[in-house]
Amino acid sequence: MKLRVLSAVFVLLVAACNQNIERISNGSRLEDMPLREAPLASPLAMPEFFTGGEDGEEADAPPFVKAFFMHTWVEALYSVPANRNPNPDWSSPLIDPVDGRVWCTDCHVSGQVNFANIPKQRLPLVATFENNPEFMADLMRKWVGRLNSDDYGASAKLRGTVTCLTCHETNPAP
Repeated sequence: MKLRVLSAVFVLLVAACNQNIERISNGSRLEDMPLREAPLASPLAMPEFFTGGEDGEEADAPPFVKAFFMHTWVEALYSVPANRNPNPDWSSPLIDPVDGRVWCTDCHVSGQVNFANIPKQRLPLVATFENNPEFMADLMRKWVGRLNSDDYGASAKLRGTVTCLTCHETNPAP
């Protein structure tokens, strides 16, 4: 009796393991089968989402990458810029650089995002966008435009118009 039960369990086990096997009865081997999909030409390359795609569109960074740049950019408005050769006469463009800082919510007024949950993190993907001068220049132009615009609350905190050279001006003396 035990032998019959064990035999039945063994047969069921073998049948269950065999259910996902695709049988090829023409004698061909798996190595000789044509691929169903063409393999990626460069499988380790950045996905099209990050490179702008085939149509040449501007790359769109994920929110956590933009958050890193925004944190860095806002810090540059109230602290000495980290240029290699900063201008020694630099001063903050803010009316009150200590208590009148620019916050995310000065431009992002919808309230849909909790900015406290988006910390400043330097992740490997940040370097990809940081080393793309076209992306960075477009992002900075957009943010400088918002900062200076009367449509957002940040402009009320400025002493004057902010330009790229507000933070990127270098020391004129060599």
